[in-house]
Amino acid sequence: MKKLSIILVVVVLAIAMLTLFACSDFNVGTYTTQNTATDPNIDTTPSGNIGSTESAVTDDSITAEETTEEFEITTSDGTFSLDGSIYTITSAGTYTLSGYLNGEILVDAGDDDAIVIELNGVTIEYNLDAPIKIVNAGDVEISAKKNTENVIKDTRSAKTVDTDILGEGAIYAKTDLKLKGNGTLVIIANYNNGIHTTKDLKIKNLSLKVIAVNNAIKGNDSVTIDSGNLVVISTAGDGIKTENTDADKKGNTRGDITITGTASVTIYAAGDGIQSAHNFTMSETDDNSPYITIYTGSYSGYTSSSATTDSYKGVKAENLLTISGGTIDIKSFDDGLHANYGTTFETGETGIGTINITGGVINMTVYSTSVLTPSGRGGPGGWNNQQTVTGADGIHADYILSISGGIITIDSSYEGLEANIINISGGTSIVAANDDGVNAKAGPATPQINITGGYLDVTVSSSGDTDGIDSNGTYTQSGGIVIVRGPNSTMSAALDTDGTASITGGTIIILGSLGERGLSKGSGISTYNLSLHSFGSHTVIIDGTSYQITNKYAYSRTIVYSSLSVSA
Repeated sequence: MKKLSIILVVVVLAIAMLTLFACSDFNVGTYTTQNTATDPNIDTTPSGNIGSTESAVTDDSITAEETTEEFEITTSDGTFSLDGSIYTITSAGTYTLSGYLNGEILVDAGDDDAIVIELNGVTIEYNLDAPIKIVNAGDVEISAKKNTENVIKDTRSAKTVDTDILGEGAIYAKTDLKLKGNGTLVIIANYNNGIHTTKDLKIKNLSLKVIAVNNAIKGNDSVTIDSGNLVVISTAGDGIKTENTDADKKGNTRGDITITGTASVTIYAAGDGIQSAHNFTMSETDDNSPYITIYTGSYSGYTSSSATTDSYKGVKAENLLTISGGTIDIKSFDDGLHANYGTTFETGETGIGTINITGGVINMTVYSTSVLTPSGRGGPGGWNNQQTVTGADGIHADYILSISGGIITIDSSYEGLEANIINISGGTSIVAANDDGVNAKAGPATPQINITGGYLDVTVSSSGDTDGIDSNGTYTQSGGIVIVRGPNSTMSAALDTDGTASITGGTIIILGSLGERGLSKGSGISTYNLSLHSFGSHTVIIDGTSYQITNKYAYSRTIVYSSLSVSA
């Protein structure tokens, strides 16, 4: 029989959004992310602030067709009942769904029953409750069968009051939930969340698109994605979220979000792209690398003009944020990566506010206006007072930021790297900022910046109240290569500290003023007066290796301190 394409639904939604956005002078268009891994020997030109004409981003990479075939549920080892348009699964077994259902699949089985729901070319829509609702079972697996297209539509009006009766998402479970399969699943959730389980959520292999008015994907206890192709869209909430922080059976604090393996995840969120109640981890497995792309706030072409969220971070963790592999591209109106310190969890522990980067590729553009327009907007397409975050940093840890590997490119930000303690021992970090490029701020310990290795290239303006590297405590360098640019005054400088600044090894190239406290040198450090401070590209040779550096601005002078030979 004739099938109706979900593409029509998306087109209608897009037309409605375009009409709404037009009323707010919002430009919806297409943007292609460039993944440009940065190496010290590659010419890198930070672009600084983004322009207000940049278009928001939308997606049409995953589609599915709705079917009008007669609905059928089959099982060879389970039991179910029918009451009106509600099919209730009551025992363990495998259940195969196909055809069109205007109704609900309700799972109410035994505490230890394992349920498998196979989606075999099915469309389910319901306007009274969650189209798939799991109230009791041991654990549940929902699988989209190979080469099938499946659609779940929650057509209830948007949630306005809390209730324990109705399901919180288009797919809602009070059990552990697994989503998998080699087919396609599209979920449209007009009521609240897209996928929501009160326990653990795992996603594998699936080609999945979720469009939700609130959180697109939510697992209260945890979310784990280790493969599959996901497009995650929230028009007024967060992309992927966890909530609980009590202890699991092993005594570990719940609330983690983990993305590994071959997972490809693209997130469009009005609020935070990823919000973890505890830890966030991105890592490789068996040489397989995940790829995450995040657009928050007005960078997303799906953000509703009525969204009231006030946080638009790329990734936010309440405890520990770890990246050891894969690629993550972020365009956000708030901190790109953020870890909180001092959050009290249900286990009694408190958040450590730490970010560890040991590998991977991180690219980000963070819009961080400090001056709002008369209408209160802060950035391209900001709605009234919605997109008005100031002081948005590239990478912000409330306590410790450690970089020992990886390639980091921060194209624009308020402060590029900010933490109480910043340790850089490896990797390549290219930072452009509107205020301080690297800032050690007040926090649990004495502020400090420690450079023992790696490559750090920092750009801030040659004028104004900005510092290339600013420590409210100390700066120490015993290795690595640092290229830091800053204003031509001693009060705002390329390198500014409230305490001591010293170098005992490695190389630091300072373009602009050194700062009023100067830099103490170890016995093996030589001073070089070179000419690298004019606008444009320059070549510097450090210990026989050529490095290409590019200045967006002209600076007053170049001074180099190094334990290695340096020439230009």
